[in-house]
Amino acid sequence: MAVEEKIICVGCPMGCIVTLTVDGGKVTDIEGNRCKQGEKYTVEEYRNPVRILSTTLLTRGSVRPLLPVRTSAPIPRTKMLEVAAALAGIMVSPPVKIGDIVVSKPDGIAVDMIATADLPD
Repeated sequence: MAVEEKIICVGCPMGCIVTLTVDGGKVTDIEGNRCKQGEKYTVEEYRNPVRILSTTLLTRGSVRPLLPVRTSAPIPRTKMLEVAAALAGIMVSPPVKIGDIVVSKPDGIAVDMIATADLPD
């Protein structure tokens, strides 16, 4: 039995609402995308939704109480809460520069947490 899934495409600035027809787990039809990028994005978003996790880590020994960080690559959307929970108790000490890896492979995910701001002494 075919099922329709609607996905808002963010593959380009147009933000198309794309309708995927899925039958037996297989995408059989795509409608609503205005570019080829939209077709690729929505199929991938249906099969394996991934996101960049942006959060903050507590600091010690710095004038800033929090350090903004993000994952070095997208992670499965289903793992977002697990990774965020694994980061909850981590504290970072200065000095840290933008782009530094501050946590390597949190919760066993094959990405690193990267600083998105400097953390001065």
